[in-house]
Amino acid sequence: GFNTLNVSLAEFRFFYNRVRPHQNLEGRTPAEAWIGVNPFATKVKGEYWFEAWEGLLQGYYLRR
Repeated sequence: GFNTLNVSLAEFRFFYNRVRPHQNLEGRTPAEAWIGVNPFATKVKGEYWFEAWEGLLQGYYLRR
């Protein structure tokens, strides 16, 4: 239903903006680009595995 759609969209939005590095953003995620973080010079404070959509979306979320 509607709640399932909202959860799925939130998972995708998190994956797209915070987990998946983008080639056109020089290897940064959109969230890193938005706040001006250099992922190659900024220390990682936490590393978390993210997986959703039966494994279709997966990767490490690196909290900086």
